[in-house]
Amino acid sequence: MRRKFLTPGFLRALASFVDKHPEFATKAEEVANRIVTGEHAGLRIHALRGPLKGLYAARISQAYRIVFALESDRVIFLDIGAHDDVY
Repeated sequence: MRRKFLTPGFLRALASFVDKHPEFATKAEEVANRIVTGEHAGLRIHALRGPLKGLYAARISQAYRIVFALESDRVIFLDIGAHDDVY
């Protein structure tokens, strides 16, 4: 299992996201934990293209995403928010 690493930018984005959307706080944590443990079913994880090539995104809801990088020993969480804001 990989370790979870939260960047300072992700922590700021997460605080802002939870302030604006407290109803998704638990769901966001669940999605992050599932990414780390490899339980990807239903998360619609996909590789990103263009300037974000090499990164991945997972679905929190229809409108919200978590952006992250995968390394051999850890998952690095980079951004969270609305679809158009994180891409």
